[in-house]
Amino acid sequence: MAVNPKKLRPYDQPPKVRRPIIPNEPDNAATAFLVAALVWFLAAAGIGLLWVAYQLFPDQLTLHLEMPTVSGVLTFELSPATTTSGFWNSLVYGWLGNAGLGAIFFITPRLLGRRLVSETMAAGAAALWNIGLAAGLVALYVPQLSGSGALTEFPLPVAGVLLLALLLANAAFWRTVLASAERQPYVSIWYFGVALLALLGLYGLISLAQLLSVVKLFSLPATGMALATAFYGRALETLCLGGMAIGTLYYVIPRAAANPLYSWGLAMLGWLLWLGLSTLAPLASLVDVSVPFAITQIGNVATFLLVLPAFLVVANLLLSLSGRWTLVLSPGTIPFALVALTFLVANALLEALGSLGSVRALVGSTEWGIGVRLFALLGTATFAFLALADHAFPRLLRRDWGGTLLAEATLWTAFAGAAVAGLALIAGGIVHGSLLAQAATPAEMDGFVFWFRLGLGAGIGLTALAAAVLALNVFLMYTSARRAEYAIVLDAAAVPAAH
Repeated sequence: MAVNPKKLRPYDQPPKVRRPIIPNEPDNAATAFLVAALVWFLAAAGIGLLWVAYQLFPDQLTLHLEMPTVSGVLTFELSPATTTSGFWNSLVYGWLGNAGLGAIFFITPRLLGRRLVSETMAAGAAALWNIGLAAGLVALYVPQLSGSGALTEFPLPVAGVLLLALLLANAAFWRTVLASAERQPYVSIWYFGVALLALLGLYGLISLAQLLSVVKLFSLPATGMALATAFYGRALETLCLGGMAIGTLYYVIPRAAANPLYSWGLAMLGWLLWLGLSTLAPLASLVDVSVPFAITQIGNVATFLLVLPAFLVVANLLLSLSGRWTLVLSPGTIPFALVALTFLVANALLEALGSLGSVRALVGSTEWGIGVRLFALLGTATFAFLALADHAFPRLLRRDWGGTLLAEATLWTAFAGAAVAGLALIAGGIVHGSLLAQAATPAEMDGFVFWFRLGLGAGIGLTALAAAVLALNVFLMYTSARRAEYAIVLDAAAVPAAH
């Protein structure tokens, strides 16, 4: 008669492995931010098409719904104002914000030669950031919940979640930097540090102003809030997104070319000039009779001089490609990065041109400014992060993948989209300004500007196609490519050295 084996008692069983709610493996935070960025890129492009549709046909597409609730009636509104807010927030915070933070948490461990001190903290920042953005994006279409001013419309609870995410991101970054043995970190770390602190400080101050207004302790007048919002938007572009993008380019170009950085001295000179001038340039946006003329002029001079650090960055990185120029003709990271450098120079020159008094008088109240801004966001920043995505995704997903036709398609459709959208509004701004100078009627101006807005629509459509191709490329990489192993840390040994 067979003897049944002894039944294990509970304390005889092996202990269960407890998995943390937020995984702590290397590169988890970078993967979370970059995957979320890809999703937001698709969302921003889709909302951008809706934004253009409202630019073209504002009266025909407006939708207004009222929903009764316990506390009253909530209004859901699709209009030119709400779609504009949705586009800029999803583009700046969703696509570029996630991509920038993902770049920081991918690059920093590799430059410092150690893991993030708290991968869990950084991954938690990714979760909070995207939960807050998703809730905030829905709230933008409910006028009772949203605030006023571009990029500052999120309700206070959403702003609190985003601030907590930024605090966690800063803590994870700075703890890693301070724990590193590097006494003189590579230049990318300097750009990233400024960008993270500026993003936390700027968003904290604008949220504090909203909080004080809600609790009736202090309230900016409408003009003051509009000026603060304009300053915030410009500083967000120059200090935060600009710092993330340039820091990313300083990593990916030498790394992809397997060359050392040409000059540490040029890099640090460019960083110092960028830091000082980018801090002052947003003063140019304070255009109001209540603001002393000298303050606005300081901002205009700083905007004009931002050409200098832009040229230093471009020269240093192009010289770092010495002997590796054949990479320009092959699909991959380097072409994306070179397009970013092209847009960096173009945007700096256009900003410098727009800071001149005669040019401001012509195009100051037209679509010119939005076109130049699209050059910075869809051009410089987007292509810097596309270069990072091309380099990072195979390493994050552990796949042998690169140089595909889909990467080429992403490059050219995104380039055409940014160029067409930006140039359409820049040209439209010149025409609009000329018509204003000639005292043309509103109907005449709308008739001319309509065609330039069609060009904007074509550009945004191409950008949406680029986002879809990029998503398809990453999907195929994950599902069909051969598995490969890459070094997680210490794979940037050739980068910090300089001639």
